[in-house]
Amino acid sequence: MNYGLKILLTAIYTLLSSSLLTYLLWKYLHHRNKQHPPTFGGLAIFISFWTGFFALFPTLIGHTSQSYIFLSSLVVLITGIFDDYLVLKPWQKSLGILLAANMVYFLTEVEFSSILLPNLSPLVFRFISYILTILWIYFVTNAVNLLDGVDGLAGSVSLTSLFILALTSLLFSSSIRLAFLMLLLLLFLAILGFLPFNWSPARIYLGDTGALFIGFMYAALSVTHLKNASFFTMILPVFVYVVPLFDTSYAIFRRLITGQSIVQRDQDHVHHRLTRMGYSNPKIVGIMVGITIVFAILAISAQQFRAYRSWIMGATLMIILGLSWWMYRLGQDKP
Repeated sequence: MNYGLKILLTAIYTLLSSSLLTYLLWKYLHHRNKQHPPTFGGLAIFISFWTGFFALFPTLIGHTSQSYIFLSSLVVLITGIFDDYLVLKPWQKSLGILLAANMVYFLTEVEFSSILLPNLSPLVFRFISYILTILWIYFVTNAVNLLDGVDGLAGSVSLTSLFILALTSLLFSSSIRLAFLMLLLLLFLAILGFLPFNWSPARIYLGDTGALFIGFMYAALSVTHLKNASFFTMILPVFVYVVPLFDTSYAIFRRLITGQSIVQRDQDHVHHRLTRMGYSNPKIVGIMVGITIVFAILAISAQQFRAYRSWIMGATLMIILGLSWWMYRLGQDKP
């Protein structure tokens, strides 16, 4: 079979199977509990994504980086299932994420590039790279989970970010690997198949099952993106996921200032504040996706117009400061 046709059929399968599995999950779980929309929507994304990928690349089943990423993502998925079903304590959920992050680091080639950490001895580099990789995976995984507080929000922001990362990798990377590109594309399609069931009013939720899995996969794939280290590949994964990363960073800072536990959830994230101010779910999603697109444009502009890079980064800093002030004002204006 022509390889292009195989890719097309795999893409169609991933999209349709995600939609079908989401529908079946909704019908089954809704039948058991009609009071609230069911969680566990992430199961449909996980199954359609990985079955599609390994159907396209059967030779990667076995002792490969992709297989080990699959196993580590399975650990995250199981952690999310237990949390959705039993409500784990924060340290228990963290343990599952950290176990998966360590599996990725030690069993695959996913780590921060030595180009990002120059002039270091191999031992020092390995130590710093390990710390940065584990922290990045842990932080991003939790950031997406915390963002999942409004119908369609985490899925829409992740969808936008994955599309931008895939598109820029295809257009600007000189050594993009097909398997990496297909991981981005198929994850995009798996989320796309699920999302219509999650838009307001949601019929089914991602749950921790889905939010943790999506965040974990983005974190692992974005570190892989850093293998071809450059200024652009350093800033792009951060810029296109600026919404969950900024929201989580601000929440941690706020809790430290007020003496609250940084691991406990609250109702003071930006989407909660916007909800209290009367914004509808679609408007909140639109605002967050818009911010994501703006920061992606800034990252691409910094790459394409290098003579103006310092001005672009200065403008980016001003926007971040403006967002911080906006977040502060949202907190002051809450009823």
